[in-house]
Amino acid sequence: MKKIAFITMAAFLLFAACKKEPINEPQPQTNTAPTVLLAGTTWVGSYDDNYRGYPATLMWSIDFLTDSTGTLHLDIVIAASPQPSFDDNFTYTFDGREICTYGSENMGDSSLFTYDSTTHTISTNMFVGDGNITLGGYTVLYPEGQEQYVFPVKTSWKAEQQLTVSDTLMPVEWGLDFWEYGWGGQINYCAGSTCAGTSFLWQYDSTTHSGSIRINGMQHPFTYDPATSLLTLDYSTPLYGTSITIGGSLQFHREDDLKKTYGLSHTGPTVPIMQTSFHLL
Repeated sequence: MKKIAFITMAAFLLFAACKKEPINEPQPQTNTAPTVLLAGTTWVGSYDDNYRGYPATLMWSIDFLTDSTGTLHLDIVIAASPQPSFDDNFTYTFDGREICTYGSENMGDSSLFTYDSTTHTISTNMFVGDGNITLGGYTVLYPEGQEQYVFPVKTSWKAEQQLTVSDTLMPVEWGLDFWEYGWGGQINYCAGSTCAGTSFLWQYDSTTHSGSIRINGMQHPFTYDPATSLLTLDYSTPLYGTSITIGGSLQFHREDDLKKTYGLSHTGPTVPIMQTSFHLL
């Protein structure tokens, strides 16, 4: 597979600017006491985009350290390849609805975030770029631990296949897990008495219902059909300790769907990933 090279995006961020108060105009008297305390809280959100034809995910995290200072962290993943992360410091004011940040060289003179007390979310247009290409858009941030996971985060899948080995049918059970931190996961299999697994990085484009997992630098594409709830992954690997190749075009069913249909508990292989790959006897 052709190796993909990406240009590291320079650290410039663009958010909506804070509103400037009109000069010499009387302002209505309002209660400016915050309805929620931000100090000591962390807010996270993500945005799916496209970089030169490849799926890109921006993952934002904002820490309000005190009632006037905070830090921002950004992770970018392009085609299942993590890019250099970015951190910035800022000061801010909060009136219960609008958060206005200052003092950040990369975030501009000021940046405006809106707090919604009904949904308990923070939102704004959040962008990052290198002067030529800009990624990002309208992003909603949730309190850490309460974030709304975007498919296929925190989903598990199961597939089965039958292989003919020396005139004997050998069943192979596959497990596929997408972890909650965006681009991590694991794929594992059990064939007879042999079980093995490996971790991977992943990317998914919700518009095209397609993505890929990356193992040892190799991209393995997958597609998802919302109508049938089938996930099809093109992945092959040698059976551990043999010259037999297993895998191919694997069709995975979501484990939650199997439980609803057949009343099954978790029947797929459970292989704790302690290193890149391993063998269980």
